[in-house]
Amino acid sequence: MDKGVLSMKKQVIVVFGVLLSNVSSVYAAPDKVFGYLRMSVFDYHTRYFDEAGNVRVYPKQAQIDLTADQPKPQYLFADDTPLGNDIVISFAPDAAWTQAIYKVAKTDALGNPANERELIWQLRDNAIVIDSKSAPLDGFNGVHEIVVRAHGYKPRFINVHLTKKAPKIFVSNGRQPMVGQELTLKLKGFNYRFKNPVYEVVIDNKVLADNDYRVVSNLVTINDHVVSTPGVHTIQIKAWGFETAKRALKFAAGYNDASSVMSTEGSAADSPASGPYMNAAVVFDFDLVSNAYILQALGYKTLAVELIIDAWENTEKTMVIGNSDTRNTAALFYSWEDYTYATMEAEVDGQHLPFDDFVQLNLEEYQRRPYQVKYMLADGHFGEAVAFNQAVALEAPDVDAFFDERTGAVEIRSASNQSSETLVTWLQHLERVKVGTTQLWDYEYTIIENALIITSRERFMQGKNRITLIAKDFRDVTLEVLMER
Repeated sequence: MDKGVLSMKKQVIVVFGVLLSNVSSVYAAPDKVFGYLRMSVFDYHTRYFDEAGNVRVYPKQAQIDLTADQPKPQYLFADDTPLGNDIVISFAPDAAWTQAIYKVAKTDALGNPANERELIWQLRDNAIVIDSKSAPLDGFNGVHEIVVRAHGYKPRFINVHLTKKAPKIFVSNGRQPMVGQELTLKLKGFNYRFKNPVYEVVIDNKVLADNDYRVVSNLVTINDHVVSTPGVHTIQIKAWGFETAKRALKFAAGYNDASSVMSTEGSAADSPASGPYMNAAVVFDFDLVSNAYILQALGYKTLAVELIIDAWENTEKTMVIGNSDTRNTAALFYSWEDYTYATMEAEVDGQHLPFDDFVQLNLEEYQRRPYQVKYMLADGHFGEAVAFNQAVALEAPDVDAFFDERTGAVEIRSASNQSSETLVTWLQHLERVKVGTTQLWDYEYTIIENALIITSRERFMQGKNRITLIAKDFRDVTLEVLMER
């Protein structure tokens, strides 16, 4: 059985009872379900990119990757490196991969391959040696994600840790530590840019829990219940970008004040701050949700499955729409409540209500349309917010743009060089062509043999040019073409 491919016909009988509040099954279902989900503002504005550097908007498939949560093979290895030293990334002998390497770079914070910053590097004895003077790393201690790209291979990633010398540990008030009392330690020679890099505190080789200590700037406060015996105790403070700070301190006998322990453990300092939230308009591909539930029922509780189901169950659903690939007229939107009501009524009578039959009931169209929506993607994240009219439009064909040096024209053709019914229909419905922000006149382009030919060379500037293609009933297409002298 192909675990990644589960057809809708096989899924709905198993999962529809969960999806529609114990309705047992249907033989046809809506294509898309819309609703509102409480989402943090940060998550709403977080972008996800594909390997080509494009912002992800729509799900490209309804299959869920069951291997996404499995540990990635470790191809690259690197020890902690003192800041200012060259970084040595070692790997197992692999002549073919080594010869295919063409890029070593620091990844973009948002994961966009187009914004990766290339490093100065060379190959040496089954290792990649990165020059310490490479601009993206020079002078920046901390953890940096490095990507190695090779022709014909998937990119390989590694985190390298550049460290400054360990900060010195001082007792903040200068008094001898006592059992049963808080201990505040001050780190000297410790500075950072944005996020506090302290990630672990260890006493006598035991890693402390998050509620055993707190960190503010260069002060680390160990709560009063942590050290329970007098004598010498060894403290280690670990922070990204620094060697481990270590110090042995002698604790004097004291007492453990239960009230102070309770007040510390229950303090607001241990509670994560909640950021601003918003009601985000979201849309789910019904096949994708069905796949998530069937995989959960089969025991495949991957992170993607959990994220999809959690988002689905916490979404206030509003409306549904039929299959966009087969409709020839403007699709109608129906109330989610009306749909589930009709489906459950049919179940009472021992019948199944296919979505096409539901449409024949001629219920009122649902009118409350959101301005923008975010699509649930196959990995459990949401895509970039997109205008509602684009979200519900037909998917445009996959086309590419290139400059024909022989004719001086820009040609837009099928990416696979094959004609299709969708391509022909899309070209027939083409309404506007824009280069940059300028809309072209009809005489500046023509359609020949299922290709769009832009003949007006003067509309293009040297360098990258953006072309926008707008066709009725289809999603807008944006392409880039490089124009040289």
